[in-house]
Amino acid sequence: MDDVYKPHTYEEMRALVEAGQLAPDVFARLDPDKRYGIWWFNRRRTRRTQVAEVGTDGERVYKKKSHNVYRPKEEWVAVPVPDSGVPREWVDQARQSIEENQVTSAAGRRVWELSGGTIHCSECGGNMMIHSVTAPGLKSPGRLFYYRCRKRNRDGADACVHRKCHRADEIEPLVWNLVSGLLKDSERLRVGLEEMIEQERSAMRGDPEREIKVWSEKIAEVDQERRGYLRLAAKGHITDDELDEVLADLEDTRKAAEIEVQTLRSHRQVLAQLERDKDAILESYARMTPEALDKLSPEERHGVYKMLRLKVAANPDGSLEVTGALQDCFAPENQHQGGSLAQDQVHFPVPVPVVALDEVVTLPGEVAQRELLAPRAGEAVVQPPTPA
Repeated sequence: MDDVYKPHTYEEMRALVEAGQLAPDVFARLDPDKRYGIWWFNRRRTRRTQVAEVGTDGERVYKKKSHNVYRPKEEWVAVPVPDSGVPREWVDQARQSIEENQVTSAAGRRVWELSGGTIHCSECGGNMMIHSVTAPGLKSPGRLFYYRCRKRNRDGADACVHRKCHRADEIEPLVWNLVSGLLKDSERLRVGLEEMIEQERSAMRGDPEREIKVWSEKIAEVDQERRGYLRLAAKGHITDDELDEVLADLEDTRKAAEIEVQTLRSHRQVLAQLERDKDAILESYARMTPEALDKLSPEERHGVYKMLRLKVAANPDGSLEVTGALQDCFAPENQHQGGSLAQDQVHFPVPVPVVALDEVVTLPGEVAQRELLAPRAGEAVVQPPTPA
């Protein structure tokens, strides 16, 4: 809790010194006759990592992710600030009045199965945001839930041409019908997961442990070389300008080596997570009966999508392009792309459950389908188009 507006007495500040949350030299400069607010430093720890992902074009992209962990209050550091002038009684009463308040859910009191980066805009590549509106004119008045382009909503129509809002209650069942159909075929599921892991393993150059050791030694060499130049500068053997130039070059080398180490460790972590996800899927979901799969909650479906690295691209015409780990075993001819391989496209309306599609041709009143089954002896078995 932030105490910037809450006045604290001199004795209360002394207690913070005794608790180790306020530096004694800072306390010594405080006026005993005044009160102070407190801004808390070191309340949370932020861990930033660089991860490798496969982009929509099949190329590997690198992103930075942050993870915040709140520290115990004993580790917080108090920073005195001038008194805000707000009486302490007002602050206490205000806190008491909102003590039982709950944060309004931005999710509209529902679980969005495709949120968290699963669904994105096919035009700009950005994530789709969740959106809900009241619909009093319906037969059953309530709220309607949509996915829409975040970039267009935030930056305006010039930022992205994707203006369509996609009904969540229409596209979420379509995606789940596709994925659950794959989960019900355990052999095809195993092949797809193993191919996904093999691709991640092949993306790692050589022996990651050896390369991490090599780059770590490079960092140690740079640090040692830096100390050597500082000693030369202290003895007057090089000028300040020469020192600055050398240190800048060494810093660039060090940053490049740190990025390589971080990337290699990220690859190793991703591969370990893929192995764990594979075991979890094969042990849990692949052994479920079809009826049990159909009864999975939205939270569980969302977890399955994350483990399968599922990506859904929403198109302005209302169709969806689904890519992910399980697509590898459906389109062996696309394996040279090295990422999200085959694409399943779903067009509205679809009057029957969606299956894994290589092509979808929209005809008046019906949908023609061609399904690629798991390859055998290096060839794909093709089922002729059947009317929906």
